[in-house]
Amino acid sequence: MHRIGWLSVLRGLNITLIVMFHVQLVNLSTGENHPFCEMVSFPFNPLRVPLFIFISGGLLYLSRIRKEWPVGKLYIDKAQRILVPFFFFVTFYYVFKLLLGAFVKSPVHASVTDYLESFVVFEGHASAPFWFLATLSQLMLLYPLFRWLCEKHWRMLLFFIFSAALYFADFTLLAPRNYFYIFTLNRYLVFFFAGIFFFKYNMQQYLNHALAFFMLAACYAFSYWQDISLLTSLSGILMMCSACMLVARRLPGLFGSFSEYIFQIYLMSMIFQAFVELILWKRLFYSETLFPLFYVLNVLAGIFLPVLVAKVVERCSFRWLRLCFGLK
Repeated sequence: MHRIGWLSVLRGLNITLIVMFHVQLVNLSTGENHPFCEMVSFPFNPLRVPLFIFISGGLLYLSRIRKEWPVGKLYIDKAQRILVPFFFFVTFYYVFKLLLGAFVKSPVHASVTDYLESFVVFEGHASAPFWFLATLSQLMLLYPLFRWLCEKHWRMLLFFIFSAALYFADFTLLAPRNYFYIFTLNRYLVFFFAGIFFFKYNMQQYLNHALAFFMLAACYAFSYWQDISLLTSLSGILMMCSACMLVARRLPGLFGSFSEYIFQIYLMSMIFQAFVELILWKRLFYSETLFPLFYVLNVLAGIFLPVLVAKVVERCSFRWLRLCFGLK
């Protein structure tokens, strides 16, 4: 797929916001996360994850739907790119927390039942960060539907309205536990399909100017203030697209050092961020005067150390190992 400059900037910005959200630097006098960590992420709370889902849908359209990939080939490709890393990292995180129980915030206990349950129930388990992979794999199963929808404009419009309405349904009441995150799939379907919709109809042509950005920023701020959830997320996504188009005009290479590794950053960032927080910050160098330094260090470790690991694994001749890290 031809590299789209502004989309590369958007991907890099998105994963940076996600890493920032996961920064935990506890103030030992209060036992709470430093207020700055939450304050700096607060403005982006309604759009951070929806934007990640939106980009995934957009990339599916650009790289697969538009090229009319066969369904079977798509399923095999996504099983390798999503499910293999899912099984590998759920196991890795479980063993990691089991061995380092004295250091981690939520230790696990050796149990075959707990380990197996980690693959289908994420809350309260070592696999908690990987709900996204479960959701993404389910969305990819809808590939035949998305291809069919893309054949007719009226189908696209009706399904977008349907997915927006479905967003407000609460299916979590149907079962005591949200197995494989299936009962919250409706909360993300609209954003995934919005990504397909956006790129199919080249909507970026309407956003590539400053007026569009300021109008969307105003809509985002107003809907955030009024707590209009879906409108906040959708306007925020479009606002970020517009902003990245404007930025890419002058800085097309911004985030280029890691924007192609956002999946690997998502998989591994919390390991390195936990090391900065639990070992370097809490046990070795704790000082409130050093907080700005450790905040930056936490973010940089969460971004660039996974990229370093990914680049090393890329050079490995064992394809199965590369697949475990979501690499070809």
